[in-house]
Amino acid sequence: MSLADTAKNLIQKNGRLIKVQTDTTTLGNSDKPWGDSTDTISSTYQTTYGVFVDENARDLQARLSAVSRLVLSPVETDSVVVYIAAKGITKPSIQNKIVDGDKTWEIKQVMDIRPGNEAYLYILKVGN
Repeated sequence: MSLADTAKNLIQKNGRLIKVQTDTTTLGNSDKPWGDSTDTISSTYQTTYGVFVDENARDLQARLSAVSRLVLSPVETDSVVVYIAAKGITKPSIQNKIVDGDKTWEIKQVMDIRPGNEAYLYILKVGN
C-alpha cells in the first residue's frame, strides 16, 4: 500500500464526507466582462472525506475535543484546518469552497504534503 493510499484510508476512517465546490461564471453580456445581473454561476462538486481540526486548540486532547464540537457548533470558531487525501481529487485552490453539510467554508490557504512528485495530502485553512 502506498503512502497516498494510507493517507486516504486514514482520512476516510476519521473524517466525514465533504464537497469541494468550484463555481464557474458565464457572462451574460460580453460587453461587461466585470459582471452583470445577467451572468450565471454554475457550481460543480468533488465529493471526498475531510478531517477538521481547530488550530486554536493548544494540545491534542483540546484539538480532538474541538473536532467533535465543530459538528455541533460552528459559531465557536471562525477558522479551521481541513485535511484531505490527495488521491483521486483535483488540488483545491482558494477559488474553491468547502461544503460541510449545510455550512460553506471559504478556502484561505492550500498546502500540500509532497515528498516527491506525488501529493499525498492537502491541508486547507478555511474560514467563515
